[in-house]
Amino acid sequence: MKRIIILCLSLALLAACQPTPEEEFVKNKSDGTLEELIHEQTSPEAAASAEAGEMNPLYAQLGAPERFIMEAETRAVPFSNLTVSADAVVVLPNVSAIPVYEASGKYIPNERLEAIAQALFGDAERYASEAGTLRWVLEDGIRTYQKMIDAIHEHPDEHWDGEEEQVQEQMQYTAGILADAPEDYKCEPWSGAFSDGLMVRFADKRYIKMRSFPNRLTLASNDRKSAVYGPYYEKPDAEMNAESEAAKTIAEDFMKQSGLSEEYVLERVQAVHPLEDGTGNGKIVTGYEFTYLPKYDGVKAQPYWTTSGSDTAQQKAAEKGLIELPEFDEYLGPEIIVLTVEDGRIKYLDWSNYVARGERVNENVPLLPFSEIEKAFYNAIFSGYFTDEGVDRTLIITRVELNLMRMKRKDVKDAYYIVPVWDFLGYSPDWGDSEPARLSSAYVTINAIDGTRINRTNGY
Repeated sequence: MKRIIILCLSLALLAACQPTPEEEFVKNKSDGTLEELIHEQTSPEAAASAEAGEMNPLYAQLGAPERFIMEAETRAVPFSNLTVSADAVVVLPNVSAIPVYEASGKYIPNERLEAIAQALFGDAERYASEAGTLRWVLEDGIRTYQKMIDAIHEHPDEHWDGEEEQVQEQMQYTAGILADAPEDYKCEPWSGAFSDGLMVRFADKRYIKMRSFPNRLTLASNDRKSAVYGPYYEKPDAEMNAESEAAKTIAEDFMKQSGLSEEYVLERVQAVHPLEDGTGNGKIVTGYEFTYLPKYDGVKAQPYWTTSGSDTAQQKAAEKGLIELPEFDEYLGPEIIVLTVEDGRIKYLDWSNYVARGERVNENVPLLPFSEIEKAFYNAIFSGYFTDEGVDRTLIITRVELNLMRMKRKDVKDAYYIVPVWDFLGYSPDWGDSEPARLSSAYVTINAIDGTRINRTNGY
């Protein structure tokens, strides 16, 4: 049965900011030796040898293959059996040196926020950001709910029992809000504080709202058509055509005007559609979403997470002392900028997990040879992935990448290193999954400097 995703009008509002923890649990698995390794310099002989290679110099420098092959191997692991194989492309950045940076970050500086506001709004009058939803937006929502009900009546076999009742409840709830909804905002003068939020009028009853939170900036428009958010790596990239190229020009111009283009690189472009509501609107392309990643001396910091098995299995492993799970607020999210272009302008932006770049402490840090990374992977994959009791699991590694990531520094609050890591990514065919076009989670992440395993989600 096709399950319809209910249109939630709150998507038009700014996303709530998660609280920032007062204390961070910081752990360095190398007990301080990593700091010493970070400051070591690559020998001139190794650098010269790497430069002499015909292919990407890092392949020669690290002895990395173009493909990583591992025959299927099954081992008993907590709490079942795990089978792992690999036929993976090995991806290295096209540089001859890998840097290490210091970093910190909680608040996006006001000067950066002002540069973004100028790039978006120019000298347009700014108003105080008001809460609530205007009548016309709610009326649009009610019309959409009615279309959903009509679609259920036309094709009842494609919908689940109780779906119409749920849509009716949503429509009635929206109608109740509509009774007190304003026709337009009062538009009081802006206080000048981005944390309070600002609002700009660009057409009759059309507004765009910008607000900063600790570590995050959000932008939302009340006439945004799409509800797609974030780097959905299981979805294909958009086909480039005249419309997507025009949208890309708008996105790239914004990044340049706001001063972000020097530090962030476009990773992917996706077509966006109206929220799937059972009426066929999901087939319509309404705009394009652009994902930008941080880059340090030409090396990307990919927004991967670590996946260590099912939630219940990980909880059981933590109870037995096999792994350490952080509190919710201690998760270290990847820095990423996502923006959506519709109707010739930017209607949505989310800059999350802002990182303030510090000093470059090493422009060419020594890395372990790939043979050592391969050994570390073998040791890690069978000791750090957990499945539910009695449920055997198969993992297929299809991609190995050398990237950068933000890692918490030992005993220093809100301070990090940007370090090189090896990410081993893939998929599991156990539930009929095929290899996705994109991958978003790493089964194993290995510190490329000292060979220790890092949990990207924990940040150490």
